[in-house]
Amino acid sequence: MKNILFISALSVLLLSCSSQDTNVAKSDNTQSDQEKIEEQKETYDAHRSYTQLHFEDDEMDFAFQWILGSIANGGCEIGEAFYVAGNIEDGSPESWQIEWEKMAILKEQRAESALSSGHQITARECYLKASNYYRTAIVSMLPDHPKFESLNHKVRFCMKEAAKLFSPEMISFEIPFENTVLPGYFRAVDSSLEKRKTLLMIGGGETYIEDNYFYIAPQAIKRGYNFITVDLPGQGMMPMEGQFFRKDTETQMKVILDYVLSLPNVDPEKIAVFGISNGGYFVPRAFAYSKENRMKAMIVSSAVVDNYLMFQQMPFSKDSQEQIDKWPAFKTAVTSAVTWRWGLDPSDIKGQVEQTKGFNFDPKKITCPVLDLVGAGEYENQETERQQKEFMDNITNKNSKLIITPANEGASSHCISENRSLMAELVFDWLDDTFEE
Repeated sequence: MKNILFISALSVLLLSCSSQDTNVAKSDNTQSDQEKIEEQKETYDAHRSYTQLHFEDDEMDFAFQWILGSIANGGCEIGEAFYVAGNIEDGSPESWQIEWEKMAILKEQRAESALSSGHQITARECYLKASNYYRTAIVSMLPDHPKFESLNHKVRFCMKEAAKLFSPEMISFEIPFENTVLPGYFRAVDSSLEKRKTLLMIGGGETYIEDNYFYIAPQAIKRGYNFITVDLPGQGMMPMEGQFFRKDTETQMKVILDYVLSLPNVDPEKIAVFGISNGGYFVPRAFAYSKENRMKAMIVSSAVVDNYLMFQQMPFSKDSQEQIDKWPAFKTAVTSAVTWRWGLDPSDIKGQVEQTKGFNFDPKKITCPVLDLVGAGEYENQETERQQKEFMDNITNKNSKLIITPANEGASSHCISENRSLMAELVFDWLDDTFEE
């Protein structure tokens, strides 16, 4: 395989976070980092973290690390996050929902007060955090919950209020697609009509466009890239109207790129598309099956060449129904919420595997430069490594590269969400070099 970059020696990376003192401090019920790595080799769990930060419930600690990762991009304040965490009953989905909603309400009230007094920057920053906290509250919430719909709308309302307070204003838009619309946000570098490099962000199996903003948008803007993100069927609020995951992402990407190219400040020769999590399927699939190559560079974290083979490696595939019935409550809630996005009854967790048949693509059809980012812990899984090899071995563009990000910089987990500064450095340094050639 060509152009594989381990940022430092993998044998060092995987041991760096698991000192003897750290392991002694953990409870008997908490796995060591090395034990989690060993499990990951055989059973792929996207929500497996490799350094415990607060919660003993591993699924909950992963979700906590995800929101802490948004600090660099204005989605969270560390004092607020740990205050909330300190009031959550470890492993309880209901407690998680209640406490994050409380903080979201508090930040929305602060935003309203600041706006009424003319303090637009404060209002914007509080609305951003409120949106992200509402979003965090529904991570473990199922669609039949009485607050599910109202909290979903709060996520978008607060982001749209924040969008009005950027200069230039961040645009909220909807792209007509078949019998629905695809919602999105566009934030330009500035108010000029100068054509700019542009990053289009596509999320994964459980993301909202608001997640994508907090994932990388501010990092793009400060480097001179316009930022745009769009929800595909199955993402965000779209399942609420019966729009579930579809294999034919090329149909959605066509209308999205039509919209992107209609914007006057987008350079059509410098459009990069970044797909995270199952976006590592959605984006390459769209390129492979499109008749027009308008994506000039592609980033994935990481490649999912065949969903069916990947899903067969996951806990809900390998565990029996009896084992699933004994899962911790938070893990069950989060996984059930994703199951619904596949058009299944939330309780049909094992049914996800069959739903992914045919969700694959031929990497030989991809001709643009590709950057594939994989966290060191995630890469330990045999099927993950195999699919990255299949992906990269068939990419013909000489500017393509696979980078394994290191555990000793807190960058070992799914989507490298816990170190978004490092992730953005790798993405934009590579893009800058690619677009200069």
